[in-house]
Amino acid sequence: MARPTLDRESPVPLYQQLADVLRRDIEEGRLPAGVAFPSERKLMARYQVTRTTVRSAIGVLKQEGMVVAEHGAGSFVRDPKADRHRVDATRVGMVRPAPPRQESKDVALTRSFRLSAILESAERRMKTTPWISELLQVEGGTEVLVQEATGLDSQGAPSLCRAWLHPRVEKEMGLSEEDLDGYWLPDMLAIKGVPAAEGEDVVEAAMPTPNIKRVLSVPDGVPVLQLYRVMKQDDLVVAVIETHLPADQTTLVFPRIPLHI
Repeated sequence: MARPTLDRESPVPLYQQLADVLRRDIEEGRLPAGVAFPSERKLMARYQVTRTTVRSAIGVLKQEGMVVAEHGAGSFVRDPKADRHRVDATRVGMVRPAPPRQESKDVALTRSFRLSAILESAERRMKTTPWISELLQVEGGTEVLVQEATGLDSQGAPSLCRAWLHPRVEKEMGLSEEDLDGYWLPDMLAIKGVPAAEGEDVVEAAMPTPNIKRVLSVPDGVPVLQLYRVMKQDDLVVAVIETHLPADQTTLVFPRIPLHI
């Protein structure tokens, strides 16, 4: 196969063109995961570019998480699945935090996601965005009670959860911010006799906002997985649980359910 050439007349910078070529080599298996990345000198000779161009191209791939540098050993093609966490999507955002020491290793292995440590939580009132309004089935811009928690799963991966409570349910239950102090909203619903077991899950990928990027320590150029759990009871939306997980560390797993055709 002929080696791709760089177009020196193109408005696309040479380093970006080189990054595109090397990215394709990784994606198509010509540079397999775990192998040493070609040296700067070799890339300079192969593509007839400067060291600055090569370093800038490699920098792009490092930001994207495709190449990792190991101190004293050089750079390597990263296995995109090597450090990913298999997340049971049915449990995302639904389990009350508990210290890891209270959970045996066997239990931790069967439950691949739980908020095992809360770093910060807060209750406040926010206006719904158009997307949350659609899921919660309220008018756009409705002010609702929201609980937000940042935490770690049992393997140390960060997560950001928000629980949006339907105003009708809040009124009927007589809930307030103070009532949620020390309780995760799904637990409080169960305590109040609202199991809200029915519903649906919606998954999206998006680039993180500056706040989400900061909380989850997401590298530049890496998206997040956004999972929205719509909790219902008797066709009434009770709450929406919104969870953000770093896409470079997470594989969502949906347990198989019987299909009736």
